[in-house]
Amino acid sequence: MDIRILFLILVPLGTAFLIPFIDLINAKLRRFFVLLGILLESYLIISIIINNFQQLKNGDFFLQYYLGGWHPPLGITLAMDALSLVFAVITALSLFLIVIYSIGYIGHHEGKYYVLYFLIAAASMGAILTADMFNIYVFIEMLTITSGALIGFKRTQEASAAAIKYLIYNVLAGLLFFLGVLIIYFNLGTLNMADISQNFASLESGIQLFISAIFLTAILIKMGIFPFLFWLPKSYDTAPSPVTAVLSGVLSKVYLYIFIRIFWTVIGFETLEALNLNVLLLDLALLSSFLGHVFALQSNNIKRLLGYSSIGHIGMITAVIMLNTEAGFYGGLLHIISHMFMKAGLFVACGYLLQYTRSHAYRDFKGVGIRNRSVFIAFIALLLSMIGMPPLLGFASKWYVLMAFLEARSYFGAFIVIFGSLTAVIYYLRYIAKGFEEVKLTEDDLKEEIYSRPLLSVLYREKIVSFITYAYTAIIVGFGLGFRFFDMPLRVSIESIMNVERYIELVLGG
Repeated sequence: MDIRILFLILVPLGTAFLIPFIDLINAKLRRFFVLLGILLESYLIISIIINNFQQLKNGDFFLQYYLGGWHPPLGITLAMDALSLVFAVITALSLFLIVIYSIGYIGHHEGKYYVLYFLIAAASMGAILTADMFNIYVFIEMLTITSGALIGFKRTQEASAAAIKYLIYNVLAGLLFFLGVLIIYFNLGTLNMADISQNFASLESGIQLFISAIFLTAILIKMGIFPFLFWLPKSYDTAPSPVTAVLSGVLSKVYLYIFIRIFWTVIGFETLEALNLNVLLLDLALLSSFLGHVFALQSNNIKRLLGYSSIGHIGMITAVIMLNTEAGFYGGLLHIISHMFMKAGLFVACGYLLQYTRSHAYRDFKGVGIRNRSVFIAFIALLLSMIGMPPLLGFASKWYVLMAFLEARSYFGAFIVIFGSLTAVIYYLRYIAKGFEEVKLTEDDLKEEIYSRPLLSVLYREKIVSFITYAYTAIIVGFGLGFRFFDMPLRVSIESIMNVERYIELVLGG
């Protein structure tokens, strides 16, 4: 047993609960404590990689921890294989960068923001590391409540309406997920994922179909796949930029992990094939991707545009994974990593660029590139990566996705990849051109800009916020040139997905 995987959940959870007490002692210590919490989380991840690097190279990496010493299938088990390690690493890195970005950005109620933020971090790690179906439900509900509160964090009428809509859809998804968990327990008498996987085929086909349909509907709502995609963009528009970076960069990837873990490890892809659900899901995902790009093309709001773009990319990732081929998993996982950093970086850059505009509308984007030239160049680099421009990371991941569709003779899937890139050229170039348009500021505009700047804005917004934007851009450029760095972790992750028997053996008897 390795207790460090337990502490990956406990550290952010403990940080969230201690922040209010730190505020009572001295509110100025809060930021130091927040940084300490996220640094400790990063240390745990790094130590796990260093201490188990040889096992990772050999493809036999696996860690677990039994809560209370109760062995599976009776007790609650935390398990980390190569797949969950990859997701834990990219989640921790993105959360680390967003925490630094958030310093000085939130302002009013900063303590409450960090409590919710670290609860999201704890729930994300819990959902990735648990080997128990009921605990997945607990953690996704925790994600729903905390992210819903952050969406409505500005307390405006529009933000409150978006938060309520978000909560309605996601609570409904959570109830469906809970129903699926109950049906599994009543039929199999277990909640351990490996134990369920071992016995799921013994259920009647009607029960298998019902359980699969319930989980599929719940997760499609969470990921924003057609026909459940219309609630998502408004949430992105109203939330603060650090929150949208978490929603698009982190939460969507956690739900993709849950999707893979349930439908390959627990239920089994063979079951989806036998029930003819794999073809339906592939078509829905491709349609969702198509609609996401079409709606982005029509959008006149930069944050909603990025939200619709996320729908397009998540649909494409889901579709290529549904091919159930090694090439499909390779392209899908690489694009999950790529999209996490690209989209989080874009929302971070937007938070900087839009801080002095009157709204997120296209007309108000005029001239932001001239006033904030270096950040806008980084913003452009991230947009080009989203389009799939070489030699950026988005090009490498999209290339492997395209090759996976062509290899599987899924020509409509290949068309969607190309269509998404071509339409992205149009809707992103509009904003790039608008950002470079000259704008003449009146004296009143200048006064409004000066007096709207919060305390310490020069230090935090000009230094820290721009630094994080550059950091995301450096990741996209650096790993675009050296994308082979991901080859080994992706290969062992694919082995973890496809070798379900080994996962069952390690969890139940490892």
